[in-house]
Amino acid sequence: MSSIFNYIIKYNVDFDEKSFNEVDNLIMSCFSYINFDGILSFKDKITVKDLYRKFLDNNIKVRNKNIYKLFQLMACSNRYSSLLVGNYESILDKSIEKQFAAITFFLKKDLVYISYRGTDDSLIGIKEDFNMTYMLKIPSQRESVKYIEKVLKNNDCLAIVGGHSKGGNLAIYASSFCKAKYRNRIIKIYNNDGPGFFSKIINSRKYNESLFKMITFVPETSIIGMLLNHKEEFIVVKSNKKLIMQHDLFSWKIYDDGFEKLKMVNKKSQFINDVMSTIVLIPKKDKKKFFDIIYQILISTNIKTMEELSREKVKNIKLIINGYKNLNDEEKKFFISIWKEIIRVGKYNIKKYLPKIKNK
Repeated sequence: MSSIFNYIIKYNVDFDEKSFNEVDNLIMSCFSYINFDGILSFKDKITVKDLYRKFLDNNIKVRNKNIYKLFQLMACSNRYSSLLVGNYESILDKSIEKQFAAITFFLKKDLVYISYRGTDDSLIGIKEDFNMTYMLKIPSQRESVKYIEKVLKNNDCLAIVGGHSKGGNLAIYASSFCKAKYRNRIIKIYNNDGPGFFSKIINSRKYNESLFKMITFVPETSIIGMLLNHKEEFIVVKSNKKLIMQHDLFSWKIYDDGFEKLKMVNKKSQFINDVMSTIVLIPKKDKKKFFDIIYQILISTNIKTMEELSREKVKNIKLIINGYKNLNDEEKKFFISIWKEIIRVGKYNIKKYLPKIKNK
């Protein structure tokens, strides 16, 4: 079995010779995680190769070594290096708890791939993910609609839309709820292990009109991708990692020019999904309060990213404990009560699934 990197090296031909496929979708979904702030704007269009040079000239750091390697290989590949990229947009707004970014690949004169970024490592990004469990529409979803309409207004073409994690959710949302004149120009929507929606969204007319275009991939022990509700069918992909680490796109196994696929998610995924569903079933006002408390504890540490949080674990655990201690008695009591309910459901589901997991 090969990796994304092997695929880029092996298929060193342009899109006229080998048409766009599901692995290209994965690669372009990964690409949207790269931070181009300050070197690329919405108006700019530049080849992948030239953007890589510009990236190096500006000495921009990439924490994820796999994403840096991906960018490097793309810049040297006949398949990707001459592709134009542009319409870059990145927004981080603490006031409304919004973390949003997207970029567009110009595959051909009449076809683009719009890539929505998933959650970055900012605390704002994490908080917006929390908000998805009780808000019908989050700020990034609204922004995703504005973005796709702006791109398709400025480019007379068809579009493939995709993203990973929250980015996959945004791809489906934007493609379903943009104006009809743009919606009709979208030919495929890729959701790579992104969460679903509340019933009101998936039962809406606009969502269902776009359903036949949706292609959702999840790893065998999917956690993020199984959250909330899905109406579209999903395709299960093998991964070389375990549990939540399978959410990492670089762990997905590739066979030739597609994924190595399975019939269904495993029992571990079903177990975790049942436990996580407990949070979804908590009343809206309680969920908001619960996640607001978690966020309050995190920001009390003065840490802005998850990378900072993991850098000095012992020190930061102490800061988090102090943040909890600074809660008032009512907040502590409420916070513990929610955790007790989650643990109770976890224990129940361990009894339900453990024999099946052991047999597996």
